[in-house]
Amino acid sequence: MKPIHTLAVLILALPPAAAQAGTLVKSIDLAPRARPESITKGWGGKYYVSIQGTAGDTTTADGEIVQVDIATGTVTSFVPAGKGLVNPRGLAFTGEWLVATDTTNVWKIDAKGNVSLAAPASAYPFPPVFLNDAAPEAGGAAVFVTDMGAGRNVQRDPSAFLWPADSPQAEAIPAESRVYRISLADGKVTSVFTPSRKALILNGVTESKRAKGHLLVLDFFGGSVVEVDPAADTKTILATGPFRGGDAIEEAADGTLYVDSFENGRVWRMDRNGEKVEKLFDVAADLNLSGRQTLADFALDEEAGLLYVPDTANSKILVLKIR
Repeated sequence: MKPIHTLAVLILALPPAAAQAGTLVKSIDLAPRARPESITKGWGGKYYVSIQGTAGDTTTADGEIVQVDIATGTVTSFVPAGKGLVNPRGLAFTGEWLVATDTTNVWKIDAKGNVSLAAPASAYPFPPVFLNDAAPEAGGAAVFVTDMGAGRNVQRDPSAFLWPADSPQAEAIPAESRVYRISLADGKVTSVFTPSRKALILNGVTESKRAKGHLLVLDFFGGSVVEVDPAADTKTILATGPFRGGDAIEEAADGTLYVDSFENGRVWRMDRNGEKVEKLFDVAADLNLSGRQTLADFALDEEAGLLYVPDTANSKILVLKIR
């Protein structure tokens, strides 16, 4: 039996009738676990969260996947430390598999928590550098995975902040970031489009709901929301500006886009064309916290009108109202 750890859930009193979009509905504390990265809905309507291993350690298999009951705050270890995961990050659920990225590996996990490689190292057309976000392909036969590329290692100044976008250091960042499609049946890996300076260091990825065959990607360094047509190998910037350090991107059925930033701990929503941008939440300002704040790869629950956002720095899952 997997150990169960029940955690306190802070439920905030909401105004009568309607809380505004961006209201923090509840906060689930994951302590003593630290460094949550991604959350996705999986089997039985439960949510699964990736917990990275020890910071700076790239070899010890102390990463973990936990199962979270949002309603009760109950957290169960689904893939415990010691099962091969080192720093699991992006999660995608295909219906059959839970898929987790792990720097240079991608794992597929079955409903019993058994872990296996989604593809061998030899299957990648280019050696993986830093595999990060993951998103399911419609139908569940494959997943899309971002590789931040070698530019990730030179994007920050000595104080660990992103170089200014107009700096010589920014100009020197190589355009080598990619999105891979991984077939889960046979482990075949293909590069979906050619790298581009419009999508310099990719983090978030999702299939477009309104443009069949298109992807939406998020440039971590430049802070741009980019639509990609893989068939034509074209990239169109939909929005840019405050989204530097962008981590997660999701699209609602009506085309509304949701984006957050690992670099500054904020969440935004915008229309499909990136014209009307609204900040929904700011960890530092809304929770009266000081210091550097971070938000990671969230899950959108349209039916409930909620966004489930990993707060990496504070080891929580924040539940935000979106309508």
